[in-house]
Amino acid sequence: MSSQTPIVIQLQELAADSRSSISDLLRKALVISTKLDLKDVKQWVLSELNGYKDIKDVPDYRRITGELMVYNPYHGYIPFIIPDTKTVEMVRQIAVAESVESLRYLLNTSGDRKGIFTYDFLPEQEAILMRLQDLLFQVRPTRVAQASQLAGILEKVRTRLLDWSLNLEAAGILGEGLTFSEEEKKKAETTQNIQIGHFHGILGDVQNSTVSQTMTMTITSGSFDSLAKYLEDQGVSVRDIEDLKSALQEDPRPLRRERLGSQISSWIGKMVQKAAAGSWDIGIGAAAHLLSTAIAKYYGL
Repeated sequence: MSSQTPIVIQLQELAADSRSSISDLLRKALVISTKLDLKDVKQWVLSELNGYKDIKDVPDYRRITGELMVYNPYHGYIPFIIPDTKTVEMVRQIAVAESVESLRYLLNTSGDRKGIFTYDFLPEQEAILMRLQDLLFQVRPTRVAQASQLAGILEKVRTRLLDWSLNLEAAGILGEGLTFSEEEKKKAETTQNIQIGHFHGILGDVQNSTVSQTMTMTITSGSFDSLAKYLEDQGVSVRDIEDLKSALQEDPRPLRRERLGSQISSWIGKMVQKAAAGSWDIGIGAAAHLLSTAIAKYYGL
């Protein structure tokens, strides 16, 4: 490839070659988007190169559906059956936030003999799912994804880059070597279909959301009124809050936040199912985190 070949054409040729490195493609796209001052494209490129820091920004093509499993030490991975199908569909969703290079490395080195990968739950989600197990002994739930699903993400990134470079060419933006004229930069400002843009998903980052920050300010240890007010502000119904009050009165005070009593655990499970069914307007992952953290704050844990 000649150094005098326009950089947009260089990107096209690389993107069309399945043997080329996707990281190299993205670095070339980074040069183009920076020189053309395409901020959205640049942010997307950097996220693909470095990984997505915030789960809510993970694009739709990086959201895959895994199989809900538990690991049995005698039989390996076995299906984890939950009667509520809506809950199952929600918890099976995986937001793949790793960088393209990390995904490539995983595919080349880390898959087991069956070509599968596991994605663990957040501690709060895991605790809720373990309480739903109808087993003689509890085992950790996880989600199992196929290697082909991760490989598909990389191919979609390659295709997006190829499509983007073709749109640049169609708009008359090619570059001369590694530079762009003022006219090309002006075209880049006004041409709509050359923005790759952001692809926001449906899951919030339950670990880094404002939930924990808000709780420290609004829930006072030992004050059910402050807990009730917070939950009401989050859309929990008055009846459900009354049910929680009864559960708190029936269960002994826990010593650790992950060891809540049976009545409280049952109440949280019911609320998570409401979130999955859509009768409580909150995501299932955020629901588990919000409730367990709020109750822990009430207990002073």
